[in-house]
Amino acid sequence: MIWPQPDLRVLFVCSANVCRSPLAEGLMRRRLELMGLHRRIQVRSAGSWTGQRGRRPDPRVTKIAADVGISLARIRARQLTPKMIERADYILVMDRDHLQEVIDLGSPVQREAAPTYNTPTFSNSRDVSSRVYLLSDFLPDNFREIHDIPDPYFGDWNTFTTVYKLIDTALTGFLNHLQSQSDILRKP
Repeated sequence: MIWPQPDLRVLFVCSANVCRSPLAEGLMRRRLELMGLHRRIQVRSAGSWTGQRGRRPDPRVTKIAADVGISLARIRARQLTPKMIERADYILVMDRDHLQEVIDLGSPVQREAAPTYNTPTFSNSRDVSSRVYLLSDFLPDNFREIHDIPDPYFGDWNTFTTVYKLIDTALTGFLNHLQSQSDILRKP
């Protein structure tokens, strides 16, 4: 069977693609499956720096995902590439460093210019700065002091659970945003 091209491509980016971005990918895929939209919206993740390509997600992230019924078994660490950036309609990064790294990698001619960064809106523009967002931008107003989703890798279990809650909450906001900006979340 030949699958149709997705209507939308979402890319999550963190540093090594073993904690935050695989968790976001797994959580988003599960939500889309439950909504019946997993074939219309493609979800991937990558790391801006991946020291161990092919590595499975961190066992602590895998446990958190499993505790809520999500398997990360098929996800492997991969390096962010210009082609991934070019193909993605939304690039959701975990912190401000990743934001700049994506802009630099996705648009080499803009390296000297400051990124234009505004309120999230659905855009068909292929300019990378119009498609990259901090995942925290989709958190509710009572989380406005949070700009970066912290890297839990060197933290304790509480750090991992906090990161899970931040990502899960931001994904709700992102899906609400998609619904308000386009008809993509409406089933065919």
